[in-house]
Amino acid sequence: MIASTQLDSPEPRPASRTAAYKVAPALIFLVEDDFVLRSSLATVLQAEGYDVECAANALEALTRLERPPRPSLILLDIMLPYMDGLEFRGVQRSVPALADIPVIVITAVGVRPDIAAELDLRQAFFKPLERQKLLDAIKRHCAPSPF
Repeated sequence: MIASTQLDSPEPRPASRTAAYKVAPALIFLVEDDFVLRSSLATVLQAEGYDVECAANALEALTRLERPPRPSLILLDIMLPYMDGLEFRGVQRSVPALADIPVIVITAVGVRPDIAAELDLRQAFFKPLERQKLLDAIKRHCAPSPF
């Protein structure tokens, strides 16, 4: 609710005295088959102010992407069951409504630079993950909620 002002007030109220509107936190979609890593990384990201949804494999992830809300960023493991992360990214990029969602890779195997460029992967992090470096990269692509 916006605070009411007196009709005879000569000056408008300063912005700091008006009602604040909350912005929804950025949604990070974590695609990781290792339950322990997926769970702990989701906890860290939520503590940083992000909304987090998870998928244990690429097929589950593609199904989830068919419905709103659209994630702000995808954290993607490369070695996944059924379809690897690079194949997932290829399919994701073939869908116009999903193609521009940025992807950061988390991997134990690495990604060749030419493949990373071809799939427009924003960055790759090797496991075990360096928490602060990963959080800094995520913040470059989507800011957490200030609330």
